[in-house]
Amino acid sequence: MLAAELLRRAEDAQAVYIRDLAELVGIDSGSLDPEGVNRVGEVVAGRLAELGFAVERRASADPRYGDTVIGRRRGAGVARIMLFAHLDTVFEPGDAAARPFSIDDVGHAHGPGVTDDKAGVVAALHAAGHLIGVGAERYGELVLAFTPDEEIGSPAGGPVLQELAAGVDAAFSLECARENGDLVVGRKGVADLELVVHGVAAHSGIEPERGAHAALEAAHLTVFLQALADPAEQLTVNVGVLRSGERTNIVPDRATMHVEMRATRTAVIEGALVALRERAAGPLVDGTRVEVRVVDQCAPLEETEAGRELGELALQLARELGFEPGLARTGGVSDANRVAALGVPTLDGLGPVGGGDHSPSEWLDLASVPPRVALLAALVDASAARLLP
Repeated sequence: MLAAELLRRAEDAQAVYIRDLAELVGIDSGSLDPEGVNRVGEVVAGRLAELGFAVERRASADPRYGDTVIGRRRGAGVARIMLFAHLDTVFEPGDAAARPFSIDDVGHAHGPGVTDDKAGVVAALHAAGHLIGVGAERYGELVLAFTPDEEIGSPAGGPVLQELAAGVDAAFSLECARENGDLVVGRKGVADLELVVHGVAAHSGIEPERGAHAALEAAHLTVFLQALADPAEQLTVNVGVLRSGERTNIVPDRATMHVEMRATRTAVIEGALVALRERAAGPLVDGTRVEVRVVDQCAPLEETEAGRELGELALQLARELGFEPGLARTGGVSDANRVAALGVPTLDGLGPVGGGDHSPSEWLDLASVPPRVALLAALVDASAARLLP
């Protein structure tokens, strides 16, 4: 069986996987460190070329970000399949030297970005290599995309990823599996908002009645926003930052609020935004005025019939490989949200198993690598086979 052969190859290549992972973890590649991100990209581009992919480095117009690395390889079929991961981490220059790649006594690898997402980057390369090695290229085109800035919302990589994903038949995100091994079929979308309340300053002791208290209106808005949260609709709302005033004897004439909304369905977020704008149009404090600005908005990875079919296919293949993950939903956002928003069937969490993301304790279970790499490769082949004549 193909799955068994892919697993055998992944097991035989485990030492190479660890070597490749250690090389990437040893390179600092914070999102705002374009030189470091591009060093990782150079390694990845070289590996893609060795595998026979046509390689493109898409530079960002903004010098703060690194390049998106793209590999394309033609196959014998018709389906377009895309794998994607990200080259950047949340860590600072010098962290790779301070916390170099290591393996502990229980077989967990450690180091900056070891799980999020350098394990996923290497998994994509190895899965593609194993498919090529066994001659299982039933896809029409296999696209591997590696973005430079996922950890800060993909301002440069996101548009490129969406351009590449247009018309793709199936897409697989190489974020790590959940700590319990589950794959991800749903992610919340998010809207980041800035609210500015304009008031009128006045002396708070002599003539407060001449003022319009911006902070008081912001307080009323905070109560309103927190009450918008709706567990039944899986809508969360958080007023994370509220600032107003500079002196205790002045009625504040300005307040700023930074707010986050998350939900599993785009319609729910849009409904919450409508409710907020209606409330902002009618301030409770006389003389105040409220501006609402959407700073950033990312659609959910919504559960769809096509997405669930990919998930069920993955579960079937995993059973053939000897393990049984589940299908999870999470509140975190990834690049998978952007791809799924195009209507592309998308499955996330296909990297190896790890945890402690964004912390010095980040870990990767190396024992999970061969079966997860084999699953990814088998899933690419099985997805492509469904569209064969």
